[in-house]
Amino acid sequence: MVDRTGEISKTVDPRDVADKMKIDYSRGVKDQTTKHLDAVSGLCTKIERPNLDIDAFMRETADMVTRVFGMESATICVRDPADRKYRYKVVVGLDKDVADGFKSIAYSREQLEDNSTYPYHDISERTKLFLTEDHPYASGEESTYRRPGLIGMRRRALNDSLEADYIDFFFYGPDGDILGFIETSGTRLKKLPDSATIRWIELIASILGVAIQRRS
Repeated sequence: MVDRTGEISKTVDPRDVADKMKIDYSRGVKDQTTKHLDAVSGLCTKIERPNLDIDAFMRETADMVTRVFGMESATICVRDPADRKYRYKVVVGLDKDVADGFKSIAYSREQLEDNSTYPYHDISERTKLFLTEDHPYASGEESTYRRPGLIGMRRRALNDSLEADYIDFFFYGPDGDILGFIETSGTRLKKLPDSATIRWIELIASILGVAIQRRS
């Protein structure tokens, strides 16, 4: 038999519990998911603040999509309450002349849903995929691409990302009407974004939609 009479019962100081959790939270190993959570949490924190600068918020959102999720470019298109046309307010990752081409475009709701001029594939309720083989652009809009001379290249793998491929992530108002969308094109790895990345950007688009509604 083991004599346990000499054993001293050990207890843990609750302050040590809190300190460990705090250190793990702030200094622990950050995997990709944690980094994405930190970035998205930062957006949520900003929309809680009064007097939100929506233009600065949109710029930060587009910057984050390119930086954190590896997109070559990101634009944000928003409905103008005056004429209900959709216009690009932010363009990130593109040269000025290409960005100016984006900012000269205005869409009606009908044009956004026109599958003949802008053929698309529904990925989810919020996301549409536009593939270069379908020529998803109107005449003259070739200038809105970074490398228009590369349009028409062959796709060798299912997840290849080609020039003129792009994805729209929509955000909506309380009535279900389209408020706008985040548009991404190209990735640093030259591959289409995976399903996890699509879901993250859908979440970011939803947060952006809330921010824009708060401004209204």
